[in-house]
Amino acid sequence: MLGRLFASRRHAAGALVLLACPSSSPRPALDPPPRAAAEPATEAQQRPAAHAPADPPQLDVAAPPDAPTPGPLDYAASPTGVLVVWSRHDGETSEIVAQQLDPRGSPLAPPRHVLRTEGEIVDLAVSTAKGHAWLAYVAEIEAPSGLLGAAVLAPDLSVTGARVLDRFTADALSAWGGDRVRVLALAPDDAVIAAIGAPVQCRDRVVGGTRACPGYHLYTMRGGDFKDNHVAEVGVDGGQSDMGALVDVGAGVLLDVWAWHGGPSHADLYLPRGATKAATPKFRRVRCRPPFRRGFDGEALVSWCAGDDAGLDERCRLSDDPAARCTQLHLVTLKDRVLTPRSAPQGAPLTALTLRCSAGRPVLDVAWDGGSRRLDPQAPGAALDLRPELGVWTGEYGVQIAEDGQVTRYRCQPDERLEQGPVAPLDLAAPASA
Repeated sequence: MLGRLFASRRHAAGALVLLACPSSSPRPALDPPPRAAAEPATEAQQRPAAHAPADPPQLDVAAPPDAPTPGPLDYAASPTGVLVVWSRHDGETSEIVAQQLDPRGSPLAPPRHVLRTEGEIVDLAVSTAKGHAWLAYVAEIEAPSGLLGAAVLAPDLSVTGARVLDRFTADALSAWGGDRVRVLALAPDDAVIAAIGAPVQCRDRVVGGTRACPGYHLYTMRGGDFKDNHVAEVGVDGGQSDMGALVDVGAGVLLDVWAWHGGPSHADLYLPRGATKAATPKFRRVRCRPPFRRGFDGEALVSWCAGDDAGLDERCRLSDDPAARCTQLHLVTLKDRVLTPRSAPQGAPLTALTLRCSAGRPVLDVAWDGGSRRLDPQAPGAALDLRPELGVWTGEYGVQIAEDGQVTRYRCQPDERLEQGPVAPLDLAAPASA
């Protein structure tokens, strides 16, 4: 479970399911059916036909078109249970379909077509607020050109607004994988979108000076007229660029981006609540070796960091490997009061990490030498994404969906254990209704 803390938002949402394997023992060969004795040919059969029947005409039947290729998938909790969206590419264009699941992770209705766009969708994201859903996607038109689009879905999955926010050229779009778009719904008519876009000038941390770096752009979407506002951009020096989650800390929204150039390079964007321009937050943001993970527990910014800076003589209590180094946890309030030991600037090495149930809902208990904390995703103001661990919480179940449509369901037991089991997978190739 500890290793899954650093899993990607969508690529590690698959559950660990044991599949029964068929027996490898050879099956006994069946005896051939007995052959009937030949009967003598009749006189009519012995006479050659005056005109042998012609071979049936060969019809030129075109091969059936290839089925659309499933693309990126994302999901979020919704009033009905879970909303899942995914894309399909037919070689020239892409479509996005959506489906509502019940709280147990089973479909309530067939998939519904949402929109079609040019190019191939390489990433998409969905976020919900009061029954409405905000959808954002990035499509590659012709390498290295792309577009950023967004749409709003009503509770019945009808599209109430859609538009292309940006068309751009960026080598980083197709140079590496990773996440290219994030969306955070703050209200039915209010959202923040972060996405890869046109390059942005940044400082070259190896040779000095400035150069064009992979660019990440922040937009606000407000009002019934679907008005967008480009509020910030940042460049991050290096290759293999990627970004973390959009974290709602109550007072604003924080985005981390990173890359590699002679070591890790970092940048971030912070948008105060209601602002139209980015600003520098007052609280510190610990810099970890990418990829790292952040969240907000209602009081403090929570950062999980790999334990690269642990002492050589440290033994991680969470692993049987004597060479293993523990994940480090860093907690800081919005007033910049550090809650983990100041002697560990990268965060305190964890001595315990347990995903369990409390009062019928999942919590994450963490501990370090001299302290502990309960991280509750359902706490007021909390923004803790536990999709890599148990998916989204629907009130009674955790529903986790992998990119291939496999569904895993979790449920709290009276003894505070989480029970896990598979659910029928989603049919990502099913026809979508209009």
